[in-house]
Amino acid sequence: MDGIAQSDRDDLVRRVGSLSERFVAAGWGFFVVGGVVRDLLLGKRSGDVDITTDAHPEETASILGDWGEAVWDQGARFGTIGARRGDVVVEVTTHRSEQYEQTSRKPQVKFSGAIEDDLARRDFTVNSMAIELPSWRLVDPFNGREDLDQGVLSTPLGPETAFSEDPLRMLRAARFTAGYGLTPNQEVENAIANIAERLTIVSKERINDEMSKFLMVERPGEGIALLQRTGLIKQIFPKATKFEAIKPDVLDLVQPDLVIRWASLLWPVAGEADLARSLLSDLRVSKSISSQVVGIVGACQQLTQAVDVNPPSIRRLLHAVRPNTASAIAIVEGYGQAPSAEVLTAMHRLEAEEGTQNFEVPLNGFEVAELIGKEGPDVGATLRRLMEYRLDSGPLSKEEAIALVLDWGTMGQR
Repeated sequence: MDGIAQSDRDDLVRRVGSLSERFVAAGWGFFVVGGVVRDLLLGKRSGDVDITTDAHPEETASILGDWGEAVWDQGARFGTIGARRGDVVVEVTTHRSEQYEQTSRKPQVKFSGAIEDDLARRDFTVNSMAIELPSWRLVDPFNGREDLDQGVLSTPLGPETAFSEDPLRMLRAARFTAGYGLTPNQEVENAIANIAERLTIVSKERINDEMSKFLMVERPGEGIALLQRTGLIKQIFPKATKFEAIKPDVLDLVQPDLVIRWASLLWPVAGEADLARSLLSDLRVSKSISSQVVGIVGACQQLTQAVDVNPPSIRRLLHAVRPNTASAIAIVEGYGQAPSAEVLTAMHRLEAEEGTQNFEVPLNGFEVAELIGKEGPDVGATLRRLMEYRLDSGPLSKEEAIALVLDWGTMGQR
């Protein structure tokens, strides 16, 4: 078949050529399938290789046992056996068809002898292609190559059937729209709008996992716009409103970092840190990611409320938004909500004069306790008072801080 660079052919043969020969010699078919084929046609290299065969799992396990350095069979009841040989990782799955219950996205699996049955169960036509090895015959019963060439996102079966069976595919449609520059056909978009509520049967963990992949494509904006048009975004964040305030192009413009992309999406929806934290918690986003996103959203809130340009106010603003200043400014500027030029100038001026490090006081709790002869809440109160002095008056040396603490103690004894 044409359309695949010779170097990419050579790479695939290096990785699984000998394995395909083993399957064929044993009388079985061997097809690389799905994303590997799509990426080969796009001139991209896939990581792991997905393979499908008419061999049953026990026969596959036997062949892989002779070929691989490690073999695992946790997916055997679904027809999948995995193996690793050097830097090559493969998963080999018996051709199968699937049947779904109305209330679950976990299919009942039925093995098949036909590659076409296996391709029919896949999410999109661009993923419903297979290459038979070692002959390099393209199997494309749903015209996935034509859709890929024309930039169209469609499903091998009717989209309402495909999305109803596995609603996570609706969210994957947004990722493929953005990540591969595909345009959903009208049937796909209508189906998402019609059955968006089916996403509620998908676990929050799976939604979070898919969103994390989606937000990290180079330009997620077109996919975000699809979520808005179809109403699917309401199913992702059922507690939130104001989805029309999201500007998809902002996510394309900010740094391709998961934390910053989450913050860019949630800032117009949440508007404040507590709601952002709640929305991320509902999606089972890790505490590490969530806390960073909440920090940026909180910084956005502080920046949009900033008015005063006197040094104490600017110090307090910087104290509140660091270390998220640059990320938050990029987001609020993208949404046309940046602080006034006067505030931004005052921020830059103060940073030039006093530095960009976080605001700190030059004494620690042990030193303060020794100076005041007390422990517990009095130490914390003194440290907070020192910080207020630092924010009001500017940089503070250790000698000045000691003198202040001693002076406050003397005044307290009068």
